[in-house]
Amino acid sequence: AVLVMTFMMIVEGPYWAERFWAIQTKKRREHWQPLVYKMYNVITGYVVGQLLISLIAALFALIAMLVASTLLGVSINAVGLAGVVALTGLIPMIGNTIGAVLVVFVCMLTSIPLAIIMGIFFLLYQQIENITIQPHIQSRKNELTPLLVFIAALLGIGFGGILGAFVAIPIAGCIKVLVNDYYRRRSVTS
Repeated sequence: AVLVMTFMMIVEGPYWAERFWAIQTKKRREHWQPLVYKMYNVITGYVVGQLLISLIAALFALIAMLVASTLLGVSINAVGLAGVVALTGLIPMIGNTIGAVLVVFVCMLTSIPLAIIMGIFFLLYQQIENITIQPHIQSRKNELTPLLVFIAALLGIGFGGILGAFVAIPIAGCIKVLVNDYYRRRSVTS
């Protein structure tokens, strides 16, 4: 539901924004409109970044499953399982863990050695993703430092669970836009 609502907000957002700005005074519109559009870009950048992260995870999982299943002579639906990784990977920080558990469980039904190999792969991949890939991509998409992205994601998960994980990084990016505006206005008046 959150993903569908996010997609619909991205698609319909400009229409609703234009209607909203039409009823605002010129002074309010001149100040707030650029800020709102920057925040809108932060949110769309976050969604695109999370999609990219989930596709990277799915691609690496697909390669690992194809190689491992070929070496072990086991037949699995690697493309379907990579699709599961892509879908669950849309949840920041914990989505790939959920996908990994599902993939390892399915692999366990087919071959215990394959499940062990995939478990080790996911353990290593998630460590690399959580400290390098995810903060790097989200920091570039939201103009936040990787450290701020990592902290925001951890705080979001800690305080709000899965929903907190979805909104933590966009909220941090929007707060940055507002803080930058505050300092810009303050320096102009000084």
